[in-house]
Amino acid sequence: MPTARRLFLSGSPRTALSRRLLMAAPLVLAALAGTAPPALAQNPIGDFFDTLFAPRKAMPPESRRVRPTHHPKPKPVATPRIAPAAPAPSGVPGETPAAAKVAPSFFIAVIGDSQANMLAQGLMEAYAGDPRVAIVNKAKEDSGLVRDDFYDWPAAAKALADGPQHIDLAVIQIGINDNQKLRQNGGETLDPLSKPFNEIYAKRVDEIAAAFRDKNIPLIWVGLPIMRSETLSNAALVFNDIDRQFAEAQGAQFVDLWEAFSDENSVYRASGPDVNGVIVRLRGADGVHFNKVGARKAAHFVEPEIRKIMEAALKPPVAPEGPAPEAPPAAVVPPEAPAAPQAEAPAAPAPKPLAGKVESLTDPALSPDGALAVAPSVAAPRAGPEAAVQPGRADDFSWPPK
Repeated sequence: MPTARRLFLSGSPRTALSRRLLMAAPLVLAALAGTAPPALAQNPIGDFFDTLFAPRKAMPPESRRVRPTHHPKPKPVATPRIAPAAPAPSGVPGETPAAAKVAPSFFIAVIGDSQANMLAQGLMEAYAGDPRVAIVNKAKEDSGLVRDDFYDWPAAAKALADGPQHIDLAVIQIGINDNQKLRQNGGETLDPLSKPFNEIYAKRVDEIAAAFRDKNIPLIWVGLPIMRSETLSNAALVFNDIDRQFAEAQGAQFVDLWEAFSDENSVYRASGPDVNGVIVRLRGADGVHFNKVGARKAAHFVEPEIRKIMEAALKPPVAPEGPAPEAPPAAVVPPEAPAAPQAEAPAAPAPKPLAGKVESLTDPALSPDGALAVAPSVAAPRAGPEAAVQPGRADDFSWPPK
């Protein structure tokens, strides 16, 4: 055995241990490489292509801090001060007058009982927007034409017409308290709606209408409406007939409210259409009086008569016609030269007939033996000397040609 090999194999114990460790090192490395997880194994080529072709991972968005926007505050604009208008001078020192008011120029006096009082309120509402009209309420509660000892309406009407207060029109509605006995001066009482009762009632209606007629004050007599009580309704019909007959005889206008406050069968209804067509309650709880809406509806039927009288009263006067102005003298026109004679227009042609002559196919022949018409004879041309034909000319027909 060579000397070096003997030295290597027969070394000291420390040398032998080192030699064993060196021999076992490759085995340990191989074992570690085999048991390592795949994620730890490195492949230079695969890592290169994975880095080159692998999709990029989305980066988490950065949380950007938004700075708050500060809007500059607008600068205040100075508003020019407007000096207040100087108040108009008034009669009272130190007092500013309100808007000028239009003085009423048409005065309507409403007279009668408590039903007339409601009618006056309806007329006030109807003419609230017309400053020209003034409603003067002269109605008297619990009054009528029967109890003249309580209130004498014929005397009151005459005093109103003769009084200092200016009145352009009078409106009366009365009768809801008159279905009772009438007491005369001698103490005798008359039954309601009897003939003597009706005669005295008509006389008082006539006196009231005549009081306004004598002062040239137009009068509108408003009839009573239908009522819930059949007895009161029958009495109202009689009073309406008397009022219409004797008031119109004195030139007054009568306004009938019966159909306006009853249904199509002439039956009492507490509700009905108002001035806007809406079905509402129109009568009071007693079945006699109007409520506020019913009073406005009653005034609606009186308005047309008031309008006609008011338009005639407020119409501006027409200036009197003066003498017609003289016509200016006519200008002298020189005589015109005689016109040149005009050629007469040619006469119009005769109208063309609608159809020609009608001939029958079965009539007998008009020509003898059925011969056709013969053409007219033509006169033979006169013979004359023939012109000499020149040889070689177009009209030279000699043969052989010369």
